[in-house]
Amino acid sequence: MRMNWARLALALAIAGGAMISAHAGSDRWYEDAREAQGFSAHRMAQQRITLQQAIDIVQRATGGRVLDAKEGNGQYRIKVLTRNGEVRVVYVDAQTGEMR
Repeated sequence: MRMNWARLALALAIAGGAMISAHAGSDRWYEDAREAQGFSAHRMAQQRITLQQAIDIVQRATGGRVLDAKEGNGQYRIKVLTRNGEVRVVYVDAQTGEMR
């Protein structure tokens, strides 16, 4: 269990460093990228965790099996089947990783 948290912390640190580097680039990159599929350096700099990381967080917290996961409005919507057989929808903040 301790090793998993260490791996998650390392992955978050690497992802955060890459996003900060991308955001430190020129405004021209931001304008070009924004036109291509709505993808921007600014958006990436605000988003700190990936969908896969959010899924991992929910799996660890609930002990359940993820049925569906989607991104939208700065958060991830993750549907999970718990050990009790309940289907729950959990929201994970894309910036902080906080579950709601």
